[in-house]
Amino acid sequence: MKYLQNLKNKHIPLMMSPFVSQLGLSVYLIGLNWLIVEATGTTKQLGIIQAVSGVAFIITDVFVGVLVDKYNPKVLILLTNLLSALVNFGGAILVNSNHPQTLLLIVTTFSLNIMLAINYPSVKALVPSVIKSNKIQRFNAISNTIYGFASILAPLICSILLSLGKLSFNQFLLVNGLLFLFAALINNRIDSPKSYSINISGKFIKNLIEGFQYIRRTRKLILLISAMGIFNLCYSGFILLIPYLAKNYFQSNVSIYSIALLLMSLGGLAGGVNLARQTKSINSSKIYLELVIFSLIILGVVSYFNQYTWLGMVAVFGFVQAQLFGSIPTFIQKETDSKYLGRVFGLAFLAFDGAQPLGSLFFSNFIDSISYKTYIGISIIMFISFLVIFTFDIKYKTSD
Repeated sequence: MKYLQNLKNKHIPLMMSPFVSQLGLSVYLIGLNWLIVEATGTTKQLGIIQAVSGVAFIITDVFVGVLVDKYNPKVLILLTNLLSALVNFGGAILVNSNHPQTLLLIVTTFSLNIMLAINYPSVKALVPSVIKSNKIQRFNAISNTIYGFASILAPLICSILLSLGKLSFNQFLLVNGLLFLFAALINNRIDSPKSYSINISGKFIKNLIEGFQYIRRTRKLILLISAMGIFNLCYSGFILLIPYLAKNYFQSNVSIYSIALLLMSLGGLAGGVNLARQTKSINSSKIYLELVIFSLIILGVVSYFNQYTWLGMVAVFGFVQAQLFGSIPTFIQKETDSKYLGRVFGLAFLAFDGAQPLGSLFFSNFIDSISYKTYIGISIIMFISFLVIFTFDIKYKTSD
């Protein structure tokens, strides 16, 4: 707290910018989930929208490093939030909440995904130019915590809004547009160098290949990146199931969906607090083992499936998600040579984001026919994958 009180104005906008942007996208996606399931009673349209739009992250992850190096990151940060605001305002006018237009929602979601994929690395690239070297580590720790809190706060905000009464998706978009405008105002106060460029002409493919080769030589990075991709694959199915079960299986109105989102956010908050309280170095094997145990919890819930066991599982899911997403960046920084750090994070996000559309498309084809039993498939994938990763992680630590 003392550090936050001593921060100058130029630090706070840089810290808050990615948080507000992530919060805006998270609120949009939650509103989209409920809109589609409420209007159609199925997740198929939602799966198509998220799968196609998720490709935006994959495309952007490939070239964003070059973009950030060639242009002033502050300009990119400002533009991405202004464009996101315009996209939301346009959607608020054009989207029909009663008969959602798939193509329009794909364009809207695709555009917002691109903006976020550019915004986050732009902030990270600007940090060394704004923050003194002896304060970067502490700044990044606080900034990452605040950024992660956006995914926790968004379900809480949406659960409150949905509980107040029927809220149209157009109103969600209008509120979101204002949120991104607020982010742009914050961006404008970032104190950055007037010129910012690195000459990387003609070296893009070579640098990209070097990054792949470095990861291939570093076994622990392969495990970390694999864990990110596998979890996000399963996460996609998990998120699709929440509005579907609330609407169709439990035959409920919006309240059960709101409660599930609230419990997931509280579980995530507990996971984040638990991670922040740890004084010892974070242990990757412990995180992988938690995910193996959680996969068994999923099977237990399927065996005794009811409203209460389901809600309990959703809360635990929020906890393990916060633990994993809060830990992996630290693991990557610890295992990566500083000169490869940018490329490793770029390729890690490529694997992470690439799993999103695959998971959405895959699981959406099963949910309508087997309902909550889709969790069995999610559990099996998680159990086998993270048990293998845990085993190899222990083996590599022993060999080191």
